[in-house]
Amino acid sequence: MAQDTTRPVWRHPHAWLLPVVVLLVAALVGAGTGSTLALWRAELSGTARMPVGVTVFGVGAPATPGTLATYATADGQSLTFDFGPAQAAALLGSGPTGGAVAVPVQVDSLAQGHRGLTYTVTPSISGGVFGASRWSLYKVASAAACTTGTTATAATSSTPWSTAYTSSTALVSEYWCLVARFVPATGSHTNTATATGTPVIPGLGSPSPLTATDSWTATARATLDPAAEPTHRLTFAFATSRPGGTP
Repeated sequence: MAQDTTRPVWRHPHAWLLPVVVLLVAALVGAGTGSTLALWRAELSGTARMPVGVTVFGVGAPATPGTLATYATADGQSLTFDFGPAQAAALLGSGPTGGAVAVPVQVDSLAQGHRGLTYTVTPSISGGVFGASRWSLYKVASAAACTTGTTATAATSSTPWSTAYTSSTALVSEYWCLVARFVPATGSHTNTATATGTPVIPGLGSPSPLTATDSWTATARATLDPAAEPTHRLTFAFATSRPGGTP
């Protein structure tokens, strides 16, 4: 008798829901060693298959994807990038026209399955040379494109992953650039002083009074110390979403 190679069909007399426990391990996508990576657990119930996969989100100075300074350990966690003291001297400059500096930041992300990912960037800059400067935040094409002369469009958010299904294991790297320019605030003051007096010389009677006039000009410039620069911060907050939902 010929062997029956038909795949078995499983039937159940009653409708039921299959609980699915999903373990999300960011290390499966090769997100680098030595970093704190995501180990998340989510529980779903449903009658239809809804693939759920790894979500990775990291922020740091430009580096090889998967080796940034910090990675999220929970879905929706905010990450920060600190800057300021190391860049303050260049920003202050050494001449009357001041200086400028560009601070590059890299964001790594991955959202498998039908999971979309959107994030926002919120700068927190106060005090010191940066606080006295004009600055803008741009999304640029690469770390090399982060220069003080960038012509990119200012931005504060990005959606690197839509809710379209993907089984990709490759991290997407995006780049941000904070450009600051410091122009020293100066002021000038001019004043004139006049003094009048009558000399007393014995034997000459009462001579006419004498008058003397003198003028001077002073220039004032705000004094800032790069060594005392406070730490400034960019906060990256991400959220995931499902088809038909909102981030």
